[in-house]
Formats: sequence, structure tokens, C-alpha cells
Amino acid sequence: MQPMEKFLVVLKGLGLFLVLSALLFIAQWQLAENNVVILSYKIHILMFFITLICLLTILVVFALEKKNVIGFIFLGFVVFKFFAMGYIAVFQKDFRLNIVPYFILYWVYLLIEVVFVLKLVKKQD
Repeated sequence: MQPMEKFLVVLKGLGLFLVLSALLFIAQWQLAENNVVILSYKIHILMFFITLICLLTILVVFALEKKNVIGFIFLGFVVFKFFAMGYIAVFQKDFRLNIVPYFILYWVYLLIEVVFVLKLVKKQD
């Protein structure tokens, strides 16, 4: 794969992630407006930035053509994000009150990461 093609893959991946994240923030805002469930934006922003850092790292490694490393980086970030969620669960009262919606949000961000990693690994081979 040519460097320009890899750059386009990285830009498309980052753009798609930002669009999906914006949709998640809009969904959270609509749920709060309709008094369905009111979630803290602090926790959502933290999950967003952890996922963003993970995807940026994976996309840079993909662009640098480091084979067989993307899976290990992904695994490390999944473990880090899981422990970060556990830390938030212990110390944030708002998280304990709405644990199911926050874990749904966690799984949605994790699903986005898995899809990106699978597509990048397929393109790498």
C-alpha cells in the first residue's frame, strides 16, 4: 500500500470516528432533553478521549507499517480503558447511579475500536 493510500485510510478512519462520536454525544443530549436518562458529560468525554488516543496510536502504527503490533496495542488500550472504567465506577457517584447506560456507552466505543482494528489488520496483510 502506498503512503498516500495509508494517509487516506488514517484520515477516513479518524473522520468516521469523530462522526460516530458526535452522534453519541447528540444521542446523550437528546436523552437528557427528553428526561430519559441524564448522564455526565465528564465521563463521556473521558471515554471519548481514551478511545481517540487509542485509535490515533493504532492509526499511526498502521501508517508506519509496523506489522503484528496493532493487536498488542489494541489489547493494552482495552485493558487500560477497562481499569479506567473501574476507577470511575468506584470514585464517581454519578457513574454508580447510571451504571448500565455508561457501560452501554463503553461497549459502543469498544465496538468502534474493534471494527477499526479488524479493518486495519485486513488492510495490512
